[in-house]
Amino acid sequence: MIDNPFRIDICDMYDHMEIADRLRDARIAAGFRSAAEAATSFGWTGSTYAAHENGTRGCKPADIKKYADAFQADPCFITYGAHTKSPVISGLSDGALKEVITFVLSHDGADTANPRDIADMVLDICDYVRQSGDGGLQNVVNFAFHRRAARSG
Repeated sequence: MIDNPFRIDICDMYDHMEIADRLRDARIAAGFRSAAEAATSFGWTGSTYAAHENGTRGCKPADIKKYADAFQADPCFITYGAHTKSPVISGLSDGALKEVITFVLSHDGADTANPRDIADMVLDICDYVRQSGDGGLQNVVNFAFHRRAARSG
């Protein structure tokens, strides 16, 4: 096998980045367009988070853990550029993702829906749940139960 000199290893690529760059990448991957949007969403001091993300202020381990938890990112990725856990689909835990998929597939219209439409709906709900925090999935389920009760009542 001939070695390709143009091959870029993903881990090598992230090794050369600074913590601030990887923090920005984690924020973007979590769906936040700006540092201000993320800071507002999580109740952080905007100037502090922005300084961490632009590299003008160092991050303590507790800060990295807080950001990794918020962005559902691997803290080792933010710190060192290496992943230590498997990626999470759509930013949700496996259990929450299973609940979202079960919820969508149990809908009356799922039987006749286009599979791509179902996939888009699952991703949209995952995005809502991820941005809404712990209560997001519960909000979706509550809405579904209220809607069903209204139809049958």
